[in-house]
Amino acid sequence: MSNDNQWKYVETEIDRQEYLKNESLMTISNGYLSLRGSYEEANLSFGHHGTYLNGFYEFYDLNYGEKFTAYPQQSQVMLNLADPKVVQVYVDDEELSLESSLISNYKRELDLQTGCLNRVFRWETKKGTVATIRSTRFASSIHKHLICMKYTIQFHEGEGNYEVKSMISTQRHNISKEDDPRIGVEFKEEPMTIIRYEENANMLLVSGITKYSKLQYNCHVFNTFCVNDEKVKVEANTWAGTFNQDTMLTLYKYIWMDKNEQADGNAQVIELAKAGYAAMLKEHQAWWRQQWESMDIVIKGDASMQKAIRLNLYHLTQNVGKDGYTNISAKGMTGEGYEGHYFWDTEIYMLPFYIYTNPDIAKALLMFRYNTLEKARIRSKQMGHQQGVLFPWRTINGEECSSFFPAGTAQYHINADIAYGIKLYYEATQDWEFMQDFGLELLLEIANLWLDIGHVDYQGRFCIHEVTGPDEYSCLVNNNTYTNIMVQDAFKFLLKLLSEDKSKEKRHNLKVSTLLEGFDYEKAKKAVKDMYVPYDQTLQIYAQDDGFLSKPVWDFKNTPKENYPLLMHYHPLTLYRHQVCKQADVVLAELLQPTRFSLEQKRRDFEYYEKITTHDSSLSNCIYGIMAAELDELDKSYEYYMKTAKTDIEDIHHNAKDGIHAANMAGAWLGIVYGFAGFRMEDNMPKFRPQIPKNWEEYSFCMKIKNQIYEVHVTQEDTKIIKK
Repeated sequence: MSNDNQWKYVETEIDRQEYLKNESLMTISNGYLSLRGSYEEANLSFGHHGTYLNGFYEFYDLNYGEKFTAYPQQSQVMLNLADPKVVQVYVDDEELSLESSLISNYKRELDLQTGCLNRVFRWETKKGTVATIRSTRFASSIHKHLICMKYTIQFHEGEGNYEVKSMISTQRHNISKEDDPRIGVEFKEEPMTIIRYEENANMLLVSGITKYSKLQYNCHVFNTFCVNDEKVKVEANTWAGTFNQDTMLTLYKYIWMDKNEQADGNAQVIELAKAGYAAMLKEHQAWWRQQWESMDIVIKGDASMQKAIRLNLYHLTQNVGKDGYTNISAKGMTGEGYEGHYFWDTEIYMLPFYIYTNPDIAKALLMFRYNTLEKARIRSKQMGHQQGVLFPWRTINGEECSSFFPAGTAQYHINADIAYGIKLYYEATQDWEFMQDFGLELLLEIANLWLDIGHVDYQGRFCIHEVTGPDEYSCLVNNNTYTNIMVQDAFKFLLKLLSEDKSKEKRHNLKVSTLLEGFDYEKAKKAVKDMYVPYDQTLQIYAQDDGFLSKPVWDFKNTPKENYPLLMHYHPLTLYRHQVCKQADVVLAELLQPTRFSLEQKRRDFEYYEKITTHDSSLSNCIYGIMAAELDELDKSYEYYMKTAKTDIEDIHHNAKDGIHAANMAGAWLGIVYGFAGFRMEDNMPKFRPQIPKNWEEYSFCMKIKNQIYEVHVTQEDTKIIKK
């Protein structure tokens, strides 16, 4: 494989079985808008065209057989919007179709280095005309509302008539509800009304408004048509004429999409089009080159892994909201799995990648939590708490929309995960201004929730009851070890921060001052001191929760392979009654709190929980792989890493059609940086303990910590860590 191919995800045949997966993987996005990687011609009998705006959603009612207090009434779903990329091509009245036309020399590639989707193929019509079709599209990284397309037809043989039409298709819908609870939604009525459709010589406009959320979007398309590089005038965006073997037709589509927050999108897209396609492409490519300088991981000796890690980093960078009001969903903006919801995945799995490679994005993600703080206050009150905030388990707009509370709302650890993200960001950036303006308020409100839900039992232990930890096969438990450890750490960090705050003599805003006046320092200190974490003296391991080790172990030997994932084949109560883990729980806590546990303790816990963990969640393999590396089980670590890095590129979970696994992709970065390189922050300083898989020659990466660039190079012979 050439070095060039390590930057490209390539498709060389039209494969119906792979098409949906590649629609997801070949998505182009900039974190504000996205287009799935479906064909421009839009006349296939298969596939799922997807056009999405981050944070654009419709409500739908949640139905319960029995509904109780504080059950969410509505959920939100990311809507599939009008498709602005459509091109129809006719030659001598024969329509171009990649399903029925005579196509050869087909190649489509996602250029990871430049963020462009390119395609080329040869088309021979029934009358013998031969043409080469080329198309390129990208979502501008500079102008977040803009997508640019170039569509070229180069004739080689024949003469005749052609017709090319640029369109916006409004016949697009969300995936219907499937048997898989993670996919699809059934709307009782049409969620979107098209309120405006306009078409003139070069411009198309579609505007739509949702029925219940009352959100409006606008899609403007400005078309430029050229014959042999000379602009031509057209009528109604339809371009017709005659051709010979030397004729080249080029269509440029400048697509502007907004959430009605911008004035006069028509004028703005026309102004951008004046600068020209080449100028838009040049600045877009320059942005990507700059990103790769700070985030690339170079692997020598394993070409397939090199491509896989770059595909993962590419999607993490393009799919993330960067404005402080949007986030990154479990599937990015590549598909409709999990309905476009944001989860804890952001803070625990993805945030470290952004913190150490692009801290501005990390800050924007934390600002999303701050900007939804008021809704978290409301949710806390709905749940009967007297103080504090409760962030939603899954959301788009900041409101809880999980209908299954045992594996949704009960996952209170989301609060501790956000506190951990704030801590990690501050330790890496020393951004005291952020802490002063936003971080302290978040941490104080989160801490107040724990002081409300937690209690001191008759033995003097600080306990947290009826919660669910990361492992969703054990729900509504008392004293989940992960939750209690992370809460304790959040209290420690807040108390330390408040002591630093006094020494800095900074003035607080009114909200923080009010919170500080009412904050129970003594109770918080007691929570730190007396936090109960279940430990089994006989087995000498940390119990996942109070009752976990008293359950029978799941009968793995007699569980058919086709019954995985278990959640699709067994009632939740059946799972809850057994020792079986969907994903890392105790092991994750030990990774996130590295100095709290001895290596011997980590080994005992790893060996116990590995045997009963199914890895039915894509979030699991990366954590076990990192811990295996810390325990010097490098071959095992690499096995886990291969499953992590290649989850989507090889469609290991058989559901890439519904979108990428964004947190797992971040796990591929974690697996190298935290796993093989052994990176940890200890005593507020970076520490490395590098190892290298035996089939790799070398790997290298960069990190930014406290305005210091660390360049790490690891070979089979030595390690170099260069400060820049």
